[in-house]
Amino acid sequence: MNKEERQKIIRRLVTQNTIETQDELLALLRKNGVNATQSTISRDARELYIVKTYQEDGKIKYSIVDQESQKNSENKLRESLQETLKKIEQVGFIVLIHTENGLADVITNYIDEVKYEEIAGTVAGSDTIIIITYSEKLAQNFVKKIEVLYSSRSENKH
Repeated sequence: MNKEERQKIIRRLVTQNTIETQDELLALLRKNGVNATQSTISRDARELYIVKTYQEDGKIKYSIVDQESQKNSENKLRESLQETLKKIEQVGFIVLIHTENGLADVITNYIDEVKYEEIAGTVAGSDTIIIITYSEKLAQNFVKKIEVLYSSRSENKH
């Protein structure tokens, strides 16, 4: 079975079932004739934008992130940064974003929704966001992405 067929089955299973763990997904795949390793399934999940989400009852389940929704969140992030960003700085593998007072949590929500691969976690205060990345290099990459979003305002306002 090729990658495209396997991913099509994964997409269908995640959409039609409540799957809480990767082991459950692997078991369902086997029942559907797919024999793949855990690392292959993890890679497929990343490529298909499958993430863990919370259900109304508080349980976790796998869901497919709507890529259009991610782009929309990045547009909202761009607009928010252009209106509220005061300063961005990198301290090792940590990025600090300083905003207008009371708006850090809004920007943090947009950052979380976009799901930047560099980010391990975020913390929002009133006017400061702490972004923990996986390495100094990834922190630099993330700072560049934010600077591009921030500086693209002149293109969007015309």
